[in-house]
Amino acid sequence: MRRISDASKVLLMAAVACALLAGCSGKRDDKWTRGRPPVYEVTGQVTYQGKPVADAVLTFQPVDETGKGGSAITDDQGYFEAQTFDPGDGLTPGTHRVAVHKVQLVDASGNVVTEIREPGGLREKNLVPKKYADFKKSGIEIKVEEDDNDVGVIELVD
Repeated sequence: MRRISDASKVLLMAAVACALLAGCSGKRDDKWTRGRPPVYEVTGQVTYQGKPVADAVLTFQPVDETGKGGSAITDDQGYFEAQTFDPGDGLTPGTHRVAVHKVQLVDASGNVVTEIREPGGLREKNLVPKKYADFKKSGIEIKVEEDDNDVGVIELVD
């Protein structure tokens, strides 16, 4: 009986690992992904009154109607990675209008509601100026190019 050498075992394991990694690359060519426009990484940070804005929802609307919209949610330090199709994949190239929305639910007395027990009686309290939730009023635009795009700090002001 012939024994497999340690070097052969290592080569075999490396070949299997490469095959598995190639199959898990995240690149798919199926009816759901075929024909998607290219997207490029877009990152940045949102601040308000000089402090990071955690858990804000950003939406991106292309100025040119040929692009696709996208979204992002900020982390606890206000940083975000935009997505169009898959988490963190980026945005289509071109200029995008940006809306930033962050609210809390409050009851009639103004107390923050963390758990909805019965319907009705709740309203949204804006935690950043309301104008930023509207693409036309926010005044924020970013340009996405065919590269990684760090848009820096998006500072929200009163």
